[in-house]
Amino acid sequence: MERVKVMRNGNRAEENNSLSVSTELQDDLIVRDIISRLPLKFVVQCKVVSKNFNSCISDPKFSQTLLQREMDCSTQLIYTLNGLRKFHKISLNPIPTTCKMTLPDDVELLASCKGLILFDFDEIKVYSVFNPITGAHQLIPYLPTTFMMIGYPGLAVDYSSSDQYKLVTISKLAKNPNPFYKFHVISSKRSGLWREIQLRSNTFSDLAVGSPPVYWRDSLYWLRSDVSVIAFDTKREEAIILDRPEFIDDCNIIYGKILTGRDIWLGVAQGLLTLVCIFEKSIVIADYARSNWSVSHTLDNFISGTDGIINGFPVLIDSKQVFFMVEHPLAMYHVYEYDTENSEYRKAAVSSIVSYPLHSFQPTLASVHATPLEIVNTRHLSYISAKLDVFRRFITEGVSDQEEESSSESSSSSAEEVV
Repeated sequence: MERVKVMRNGNRAEENNSLSVSTELQDDLIVRDIISRLPLKFVVQCKVVSKNFNSCISDPKFSQTLLQREMDCSTQLIYTLNGLRKFHKISLNPIPTTCKMTLPDDVELLASCKGLILFDFDEIKVYSVFNPITGAHQLIPYLPTTFMMIGYPGLAVDYSSSDQYKLVTISKLAKNPNPFYKFHVISSKRSGLWREIQLRSNTFSDLAVGSPPVYWRDSLYWLRSDVSVIAFDTKREEAIILDRPEFIDDCNIIYGKILTGRDIWLGVAQGLLTLVCIFEKSIVIADYARSNWSVSHTLDNFISGTDGIINGFPVLIDSKQVFFMVEHPLAMYHVYEYDTENSEYRKAAVSSIVSYPLHSFQPTLASVHATPLEIVNTRHLSYISAKLDVFRRFITEGVSDQEEESSSESSSSSAEEVV
């Protein structure tokens, strides 16, 4: 009898342990779900609550959950007006709201990718990879030699798979018989070493003016003026050229070619590399779904005026349909979104004046690697950190120029010393 009693107590202990483990797992799932619904700036604060919280938030699968939810929520579009360093941002969900701030002339926003922003500090001659949510940044020195850069540098972020990123510049080297493209790549793993890759081509074409590179499926894409596309695989570090779409010439004949102004845009929409082409009578949207360009939508041209001048531009955001900003009198823009039920574009909102290019920013917890001490001196580092903190508040808290006026005045003297 006593033996039986011991066995029963042992079974009861195992049941209690099993119940305890089950309860802990359930509690862990509940905590993960709660944290995943918080704004990311609060998720960052949760990392210091306990080791368990930090481990949970740092888990790649949890990071993927956060990334997906942020992609489905509000996206901020950052831009400058008339080439000035007055940064504006517009949030499109639920309704357009705008905010603006000013940074010194030596600071330029070059790219945004999966929560990281690439800045150029021209006077100090360094790039900065910056996460406005965590406040972390890495400084990357310019190339040691001068090349004829012909387009915007590209930022490729492998979040949330590996938390690594690469900066890629593109330049051209004129050599007989044909010039060729030259790429320089630097990785967050080896931040002090630039690598060179070359791409020879039978035909050389300049890049489309004002068209930043697009990151899609581990590759960076630069639109050329002849509507072909340079594709640089950031994993293999190889480059190819995607041929000019065959439909372009046919559409020029059928719908009429726009003779003035920009008429081609490249981006990512609904998870696909996308071209938006404006013709005299129609707008054609094509995607690169099966290793070839195919037309997905043909619309009446609703963004050109009676004089034939294009009065707007498309906005392409990774997880969404293409939408359009169309200029109207009184310095306002109408936002046109696609109505899937009626298969047409309709005016959805009104926005203040905007300008292309628009850098799409979706917050993430993507890691930023530390800067080697020898990159910049203490004075430059303090200057850069102060400017990035202003931008962090602009992104996370919506702090505008008026609210930063007093701090800007106090920092102006230090800026002059640095320059």
